[in-house]
This record gives sequence, C-alpha cells and structure tokens, in this order.
Amino acid sequence: MFLRLVQFVVGLCVLSGGIVFAIEPVYTGTSMAELMSKADRGHVVIPAPERSAPSSRASSTRDARHVSYKSVSSRPVLPPIPAVNGGAEDTNRRPPSRPERPFRMPVLPELGLGAAIVPASHASPQPSRPAPSSPNGNHKASPKMPQVNAKALYCVDFSSNRVVLAENITEPLPIASITKLLTAMIVIDEMDLNRVLTVPPDIREVPRHRVGLRPGDRLTVSDVLHGMLIQSGNDCAEVIARAYPKGGREGFLEAMNRKAKRIGAKSVRIHTPSGLDRMMILGRTGGRDLSARKPNTASARDVAVIAQHAFQYPLIREIATTKHHTMRTRNERPRTYNLVTNDKLLSRKLPVAGAKTGFTNLAGRCIVALFKDRDREHMVVVLNTPSHFKAAEKIYRWASSTF
Repeated sequence: MFLRLVQFVVGLCVLSGGIVFAIEPVYTGTSMAELMSKADRGHVVIPAPERSAPSSRASSTRDARHVSYKSVSSRPVLPPIPAVNGGAEDTNRRPPSRPERPFRMPVLPELGLGAAIVPASHASPQPSRPAPSSPNGNHKASPKMPQVNAKALYCVDFSSNRVVLAENITEPLPIASITKLLTAMIVIDEMDLNRVLTVPPDIREVPRHRVGLRPGDRLTVSDVLHGMLIQSGNDCAEVIARAYPKGGREGFLEAMNRKAKRIGAKSVRIHTPSGLDRMMILGRTGGRDLSARKPNTASARDVAVIAQHAFQYPLIREIATTKHHTMRTRNERPRTYNLVTNDKLLSRKLPVAGAKTGFTNLAGRCIVALFKDRDREHMVVVLNTPSHFKAAEKIYRWASSTF
C-alpha cells in the first residue's frame, strides 16, 4: 500500500512537468486512511484545505514565485536644503552656521542705531529683494559669499533686523585693542573730559603700539581719548586708567567689566585697559620667572554688543572716523603730537560710521566696523584673521549687495 502511494506521488510530479524539491504541508480534515484508500483506487488525491495556516516562510516562498521586483535604490531621497537668509550659493561654508541653541542679542529699545540684533531664526520675515538687472533686462546672480579666513565672523543687517553671517560667534576669543571701545565708554560716563592729566614717569614701559607720550606731559582727558582711539595708543589707555577717580587702574578695570555685563556682553573678561595681554608670574625656575599671558576676551557676538553701544556716543563716533588730529600739551613749553589713524577703511570709499581695530600675537588681527549707507546699516566683526581691513570690506560689500 505504501509503495503504491509513493508511485502515485512520483507519477503526479512527472505529469505536472516538474520535479518537487519541497512539499508544502496542507491542512485538511480528511484522514490518512481515506487518502490512502483513494490513492489505492487510482483517484487523484489533492484535498481542498478547510483553512490555510501556512508558515511565514512558505508564504514568502509562494509570493516570491509570483511577484516581479523592480530595481529600488536603497538610499533615501533627502528633502532639498532650504536657503538661509537670501540663499547663499556656497552651502559648505557660511552663513552661516546656525548655533545649536539659538542665541538672543539684548533688546535695546533706547538705541537709535537700528533694530535690536536678533538671530536669523527669530527675525521677522522680510520681502525678498529682486536680483539686480543688467541693461538687457536679464537678472544677475547674487554675488558669491566672500571666502574669509578667520576664527570668528559676524555680520548683522540692522535695516532688516537679521543676522546674515555667523561663524563661531559665541566662543570667547582675544580682542586686543577692540577693548578700547569699553575704555572710551567708561571715560565719557565717569570722567571729566576737561581734566588735565600728568603722564606718569614709567609710561615708556608700556608696550607698543604707543602715541609716544613722555613723562610729565600734561594733557586733557579729551586729548588722551583722541590718542587712544585714533592711533590706538596703549600709553594713552594706561594714563586714563591710572587717573580714574574711583580706585585708579584696578577700579577702572572693575568698571569696565561691570559695564560689559550691564549691556549684555556676558562673555567679556577684561584684564588691561588697552587690550594688551596681562603678564602673570607663575613662579621661578633656573633663576628665571615663569610667566603667562592673560588676554582680554569676548565672543564675536559680544563684540557687536560693545560696538553697538559705543557707537551711540557721538564723541566716540566722531573720533573713530577722524583721520588726523593734533594733541597739544598744557606744559609751559607745549609739545604737539600729530595723530594719524591706523584704520585703512577710512581711506577707502566706504560708508564707515565707526570702527576699531586690534592686534596682538594671541588675538591676531581683529576689527569691528559699522557701515551706514543712508537707511541701511551693517555691523561687521572679524576676529583673528590675516587681513582684517580686507575681510571687513569684502563682508560688507557682499552683505549690502545681497541682502
């Protein structure tokens, strides 16, 4: 009986034109005895299942025989990258890298310099500016973003209330003589500009850059302020700080740090009134002093805060855009100092409303500049770059023609 059943199954496979390598189980209510009896009588045994409970593997095998597959890429299609603030062409660099945590510049309603600085993600939507047209009516492409090598870059468009360029804007970095904007605000806030100061005997020990003041020179606070901002004289900053009526030099430094915190520049750390590094003696070894430098530091964002406040002072704006000035001592035998600005932006055809440069070995070349062209205002900050004037001009020209 069993032999006949085997013969029947083999014959059935041959008739169907193929060889079966695996037999799929079938669930049915028919007993094995009935199946064998039908096979013995020569009947075809293919019972109809009462319910199908195929295994997942069998189901997959069956489906694979009847479904034709199309070639499908395994890489998902990513959504297009949205344009940032006007759609810069170079998406590999700035602008800008948005910070992981959106930052907020302090809202300063009392300032008339323009809208308060806010991150681009919080700025109100602005109507897109049409691309400039050529004489034949064709639209020109927007200028490509300038390539600037610097540790930090920042540009704020006050007229549209948005940040248009931001790179590493929250890391505290050495700011060198940009410090003098804070120094100038303390002088105007708390000192008599007509007061006559006497230059101390050790003034020549102050490292350059210096105006060249001589011990015993008598100058007004206003004159010394001009020497500090026009020619970035470190000796002028030291003379002013030592004459501070509320605690001398140390009191002056405390006032500078308080001022920075009060205006919202929380990353600022001031150790000298000039921006020079503070020399610290750590100990002695082999008969020599072990020293370290401690620079004045601030983030690019906070440099913009300091400059925004400083350029609200009419006197600071006036001095910061003056190319030449003559200081005259009040001694019995007067001496004159002819000041020449070190700001090369003022000699170019640029709408500079205020600027301050800085340089030390740790800080590199730094600049903060405010450009005001009619109703449009751009603040540019560049920290630690090989060419600060060129960088500031390139960023301003790009921003003003793009946004």
